[in-house]
Amino acid sequence: METSSEKDAILALLKKYRSGQCTPEEKARVEAWFDSFEDGIPADPEMTAAANKVIRAVMWQLFNRRRAINYTRLAAAASILLILTAGLFFWLKNYSRTPAPDTFAEISTGNGERKKLTLPDGSTLFINAHSSVKIPSNFGEEQREIFLSGQGTFDVVSNEAQPFIVHTGKVQTVVLGTSFDVCAYPDDKELQVAVLSGKVRIEKKTDSLNEILAAGVIQNQVLVYNEKQDSHKLKACKAEEIAGWRNNSFFFEQASLEEIAQLLERQYNVHIILSGTTRRSCRYTLQLKNETLENALHLLSQLSGVTYQVNKNEIKINISSCE
Repeated sequence: METSSEKDAILALLKKYRSGQCTPEEKARVEAWFDSFEDGIPADPEMTAAANKVIRAVMWQLFNRRRAINYTRLAAAASILLILTAGLFFWLKNYSRTPAPDTFAEISTGNGERKKLTLPDGSTLFINAHSSVKIPSNFGEEQREIFLSGQGTFDVVSNEAQPFIVHTGKVQTVVLGTSFDVCAYPDDKELQVAVLSGKVRIEKKTDSLNEILAAGVIQNQVLVYNEKQDSHKLKACKAEEIAGWRNNSFFFEQASLEEIAQLLERQYNVHIILSGTTRRSCRYTLQLKNETLENALHLLSQLSGVTYQVNKNEIKINISSCE
C-alpha cells in the first residue's frame, strides 16, 4: 500500500496533469502508464476519485473535439480509461521506489595474461594476471568507484570534486588524482598499496565509520595490511619495482617459497607443487627481469638450494633443501 506522502505526490501530479501544468518530464511520467500497467483498480476512495476526475477531464476533451461521438462508445472509453488509469497509479507508486539497479562491467585476466583499460573518466588501469575488476554502470556520474580482486596499477585523472575509490575487500584506497599499485589477491596473506606519484588515503571499512589506516601515503611508500591479524604497517619502498610486473619485471623482498611459487604460477600459467618440509624459514630477495620460466626456476634454485622437476605444465619443487 502506498504511504500518505506517496499518495499526496500522485494526487498533486494528477492535478497538474488535469490543468495542463505538468512539465514535459512529468507529462511523460503520467503517460508512461501504457507500458507499465500491471495491477487492478485502486481501492483507496480518494485515489479512485482522483482517477475519475482525470477520466472526466479526458472525456470532456473528447466530447468537445467530437460532439457527434456515440454515448455507448463514450461509456466504453470511460470504462477502459478507468481500468488503465489504475495502472498509472501502480506505476507512479513504484516509479521512485525502485530505481533501476546498477549493473557492472567485469573484466578479468587468466594466468599469464594482462590487460590495459581506459576508464570513462580517462584514467588508465593495468590488470595483472589472475585478476578481475568490476566497474559500475554509473561510474563517473556521482562518484568514481571500482572493485578490484588481484593486482592493478592505476593512473588516475585528477578530479578534486570526485574522489576515485578502489575497493579491495575491507580496504579501500581513496585518491583525487595520482598513480599507485594495489595488490590484493584473495589467497595472499597481505594486501599492499604502493604509491608511484602523488598521495592516497587508505581506509578500512567498519560497521559504522571507516577507520583511516593512513591519511596520506606518498610516493615510494607502501602500506601493507594483514587482514587475519588486523594489522598494518607503512614503510618506504621502490614503487616502480613493485609495479614492474607491467614490464615483466618481478621483485621479491624477503619472500617465502610459497609466495614466489604463487607469483610464478600466475605469471607463467603453470601449476607448481611444493614438496618436502623445511625446519627453517627460507626467505629470499631477488628480481626477475624478462626471464623465461626455465631461467626463473634456475635462478631460484641457485639462490635457495631447492631442486625442481618439470613435467609439461606442472612443476614440482622440493623445498626440504632450502637454505
